[in-house]
Amino acid sequence: MEEAGANCSIKDIRQLHIDISNIVTPREYIKTVGDHGPEYPESEYMRSLQNKYFPVTDWTIEEKPIFNSNKLVAWVVTGKLEWNYAYIGYPEISRRGMMAAAHATNYKKGTDILVDLGNDVKAANTDTWKKALNFYLNICDDIYRWETPELSPKQVKALKEKASLLNDKNRRDQIIETVEGDNLTLNKNNFTKWLSKIDYEVEKGK
Repeated sequence: MEEAGANCSIKDIRQLHIDISNIVTPREYIKTVGDHGPEYPESEYMRSLQNKYFPVTDWTIEEKPIFNSNKLVAWVVTGKLEWNYAYIGYPEISRRGMMAAAHATNYKKGTDILVDLGNDVKAANTDTWKKALNFYLNICDDIYRWETPELSPKQVKALKEKASLLNDKNRRDQIIETVEGDNLTLNKNNFTKWLSKIDYEVEKGK
């Protein structure tokens, strides 16, 4: 992995991941397991985001069968995802991450005949790949419930505009510094509370 040097902006890389995390997955690309099962995104949609924001990627896998009492019970896939940041002008910065997932094998009822081993291996690979795209690239965070805690650009703008109405310059500067800070003092979870707090201060003429 290349170190981020003078020609690389860590802020730009961080912002790219935040922006991707804030993308709302279109309803037509969201499927559900059964009638009331968990939601999952379509592979084609995740691939389109991968190709757009991380066009230079490499995905390699290792497959491993799992046995129980000499019977094949699952297929485990370990994948390695490698990518760079050419999309935002830093092709020299590359990263890699590992992910694993398993898929249970299916047998014809009452027999030792495997139903579709090829499909089991394919499912394990797809699951591993999707988890890697989500965990490392923030793709479909809204579906996998991994949203970044950082404020969205819209939230940052709202807080700055509200702070600009304060009479006390020191207080204005303090809030703007907190909004732009990297320590997550201000985040999505307390955004509404902070906005109400500034509103109150504005109403009191502070």
